[in-house]
Amino acid sequence: RPQRRNGVWDISPVRREEADKENDIPVLSLIQFSKAPFVSFGAVKLGTSKSAVLRIENPNEDVEAVVIVEKIASNKGFSVDYSTFTIEVSCNLTITWTPVEEGGVRELIIFNANGVVKHQAVLLGRAEAPKRKKVRQTFIATISKTQPRAYRLRKSRKMERENHAAKVIQGAFRKWHEKKTSEKVAAAVKIQAWYRMQVCLHQYRKIKVSMKDSYLALRNATVKIQATWRGRKVRKRLDKENRCATIIQAWFHRYVAQKQYTATKASTLVIQQHFRRYMAMKTTRKAFLDIQAAVAIQAAYRGLKVRKEVFKSHRAATVIQSAFRKYKEQVKYQAMRLSAIIIQRYYRSWVLQKQERNKFLKLKHSAILIQAVFRGHCARKDIAKMQKAATIIQANFRMHKRRTDFKKQQRAACVLQQRFRAQKEMNCDLLRYQRQKRASVVIQAAYRGMKSRQQVKRMHQAACVIQRSYKTHCERKWYQALKNSTLTIQRRYRATIVAKRQMQCYQRKRRAAVLLQAVFRGHRARKELANRTKAALVIQSNFRRYREEMKYQALRLAAVIIQRRYRALVTGHKARQRLSRMHRAATVIQANFRKHKEESVFKKQRWAACLIQQKFRAQRRMKFEMDNYQKQKEAVVVLQAAYRGLKARQSVKRMHKAASVVQLTYKTYCQRKKYLALKAAVVAIQKRYQFERMREAALFIQAAYRGLKVRKEVSQSHHAATVIQSAFRRHKHEVVYQALWRGYRSRCLNDNAKVVKLRQRLKKVTAGVREEDKLCNKTSTALDYLLRYKHFSYILEALKNLETATRLSPECCERLVESGATKVIFTLIRCCNRSVPCMEVITYSIQILLNLSKYHETIEAVYSVESSVDTLLELLQRYREKAGDKVAEKGGSIFTKACFLLALLLQDKRRALEVTKIPKAVDRLQSIYRLTARKHKMDADRTVTKQKMNASINGSFYIQATPRKTRPAPKFAPEWVLTKNKLKDIVDPLRAIQMVAETLSIIL
Repeated sequence: RPQRRNGVWDISPVRREEADKENDIPVLSLIQFSKAPFVSFGAVKLGTSKSAVLRIENPNEDVEAVVIVEKIASNKGFSVDYSTFTIEVSCNLTITWTPVEEGGVRELIIFNANGVVKHQAVLLGRAEAPKRKKVRQTFIATISKTQPRAYRLRKSRKMERENHAAKVIQGAFRKWHEKKTSEKVAAAVKIQAWYRMQVCLHQYRKIKVSMKDSYLALRNATVKIQATWRGRKVRKRLDKENRCATIIQAWFHRYVAQKQYTATKASTLVIQQHFRRYMAMKTTRKAFLDIQAAVAIQAAYRGLKVRKEVFKSHRAATVIQSAFRKYKEQVKYQAMRLSAIIIQRYYRSWVLQKQERNKFLKLKHSAILIQAVFRGHCARKDIAKMQKAATIIQANFRMHKRRTDFKKQQRAACVLQQRFRAQKEMNCDLLRYQRQKRASVVIQAAYRGMKSRQQVKRMHQAACVIQRSYKTHCERKWYQALKNSTLTIQRRYRATIVAKRQMQCYQRKRRAAVLLQAVFRGHRARKELANRTKAALVIQSNFRRYREEMKYQALRLAAVIIQRRYRALVTGHKARQRLSRMHRAATVIQANFRKHKEESVFKKQRWAACLIQQKFRAQRRMKFEMDNYQKQKEAVVVLQAAYRGLKARQSVKRMHKAASVVQLTYKTYCQRKKYLALKAAVVAIQKRYQFERMREAALFIQAAYRGLKVRKEVSQSHHAATVIQSAFRRHKHEVVYQALWRGYRSRCLNDNAKVVKLRQRLKKVTAGVREEDKLCNKTSTALDYLLRYKHFSYILEALKNLETATRLSPECCERLVESGATKVIFTLIRCCNRSVPCMEVITYSIQILLNLSKYHETIEAVYSVESSVDTLLELLQRYREKAGDKVAEKGGSIFTKACFLLALLLQDKRRALEVTKIPKAVDRLQSIYRLTARKHKMDADRTVTKQKMNASINGSFYIQATPRKTRPAPKFAPEWVLTKNKLKDIVDPLRAIQMVAETLSIIL
């Protein structure tokens, strides 16, 4: 059915002025507080669009305005052609509206000019639905006539169903109407009963009111008498309390004034203490700066003295060189004479040697052929054995891998169960914790208040401690600088001694070989002379540069000292001015405080005088009123006694009548209440009984269904477990059978006397194995020794057993971590010195920590020990002189093992970042690297020199490089992992410290 709409025709003509206003373009001016223009779209039909133009003007023509459309009602169908544009003078913006629903619209469009000022315009419009065409009635009549018979039959059936539904609705309505009528009758009966009850209650209330009036009159008289007596008693108590309050106030004012005076005195003492500390600090700083200036002068003087000694050394070196060149030319002539004789002898011996060599080469060639054939036979036999052994090892490794995967899955299932139970317990504990937290917040508030008061006291004490610590730091820094300079001089002196010894050794060897190398050395001497001349020129230029640089550093240091003194002087001047201002402020505060104190005392005295006068006048008035009241009271008592006698006799009669009525009403009420309670109890019991029966039936059905479901699941899980267990046992038996068969085949194919003896020895060892020789028992005993005993031999034995256990078993690693032995091991390392037994203890301890760090489950336990990285850095610093000890077992020393352990721990980026934040950690590593690199370079130079000397004797000056095959980069893995690309322990100290630096990304 088409909807009927109400429409209004507006026939009145539009005014000329209004039409002109609508045709005008609305203008928005970009100034503050400009009025928002109205953009009218008029009436727009749904499904169509209409555009309107908004002109935006820029009043400031010198500056361009960047305008952004910040907000527009796009959900209502509004859109603009540009969201961002620039205006110099003015610009027209086209706004298009496509209505989405019928009705009037009033929305805002907001513009942002230059990102600062916001402007807005109002969008008005009305959306109308398109008019529908009228449907002619002749069309409906034509359709009804052309309908087929089936349509008319379907329509008659529909009418029958509607008639039946109407009858059902009418029956339901008549039933509802009768029910309402019966309910109205029952309600009328209840209203009548309630009305009769109200009549009885009205009579009862009348009697009750009359009795209540008499009682209230008697009560009021009694209350007046009691109020008079209580008022007198209260006034006495008030007088007493006022006197006590005056005394308490006087004591309280005294306490407040005393407290203020104490606080002022304490603040004055604090200011004085700070001023005395500042003066002492200033004196100490002055003395320190004097000492620094003296140190600078002494350093300059020592530098001048050293430069003079260096100049003397250069002159002496020049004299020595000239004498040495003279001696060398003499030796050269003697060598050339002797070399001619020696060359003749060598030529004759060379001819004989060549003949003998030809014979030897023939014999050697035949022997090499025989050895090559035999070695090829042995190599082929060894390769066959190795292939068979590799097959056995691979099979065992696969079995071990499968077993390890199964154990990991089993442990993961246990961990999941534990985590689930822990999650449930965590939820309970979380609720309990929240309750405790809310309770503890109140306690914490009080406790924090107390702690803040204590902290103020500690801050004063901490200031003294900080001053002492700063002075200690300065003294310690000076001592460290002196110590480092002493160590540097000692190292340089020892290096000079070693160089002299090497030089003497080299001279002896040189004199022995000069006979054969005279001609070559003459050429080399001339070449070295040119190089030394160049070197002397370079040294002299560097020395002059160094001398000028030292002068510049001295001048710079003097300027810095002068600047420091000047800044200290300016700071002291400012501090004195600030102190004087504080003194003046304190004087003003004290004067105001004394003024306030005297004013408060005067006001209190004036208030006390006024209060005393008021009390005295009130007491005199009270006595006069009390006399009048006593006279009136005596007359009233006589009248009240007579009246009360009369009223009492009348009330007794009324009370007897009312009591009989009340008793009858009360008994009726009690009987009715008992009946209603009994009826309600019977209904409740019946409903409860029915509910219990239904609940028991439902519980029985649910229990039966759950039992059936659980039994079905248990049978399924039992069947699945049986299948898994049978498959696992079958697989286990197959593995055992395969191992037995492979062992039997291996014994049949490769059995010889050595293997038989080895098998017999293994059987003897297996028969003699004791229970305490197992890794688990050894680990338990070692942990017990380590945690209980303090004797050195017990600790060393325990460390040896733990090193073996952690190297061979991951379970032993986890057990050691769970026992907390890692902290004990770090404590042992820190307590050891540089004796041989202590170094052995440190070696085993570092190896245990290395084994733990190679296992991913226990590496975090090693790193989480307190000061673990600091302990390792101290080890590197302490044992850096013993770096490169390649004679020890497995080629490792304490230095290299500590470097390897540190590199393992810092593979994680988070841990590496934490270590770089440790104060001076990077500086210590760089210092250790420089020392190790210098020692390594000295060893390498010494080795190259020896090789060159040996090669010169043998006739060759070139060292052939050993070809090496490139291998893939090794990885960190525990000892029980059998892989070829596993990273082995590092022996070279330089390579070890370089690995630590690469792990921390330190630029060396």
